[in-house]
Amino acid sequence: MGVSAVGNRGIRPATIPWLVGGSLALLITLIWVFAPPLVPGLRSAAHEQCNELTGANYRNYRIAWVTPRNLNFDFPHWSCTDLRTAERPTKSLGWWVNPF
Repeated sequence: MGVSAVGNRGIRPATIPWLVGGSLALLITLIWVFAPPLVPGLRSAAHEQCNELTGANYRNYRIAWVTPRNLNFDFPHWSCTDLRTAERPTKSLGWWVNPF
């Protein structure tokens, strides 16, 4: 039996499932929040849907990926703004736009 000066015994085998589960949970959360604007198919589908909602002219809209920024949790979503008139409210396209 070895003697340790700092009292560290290393990682026990029982903690490995907890580490793997926590890492997977973190990875899934990051994918859920940041993946849609990074995937080309979803990004182009969001642009096409926003273009259809604003009159089928590619110069008339602005699209943005909105992520939660405060403690009042808001789901990440696509936000489509019609630039022709300021009176029209910004439309939420939701998290998923159909790329097929």
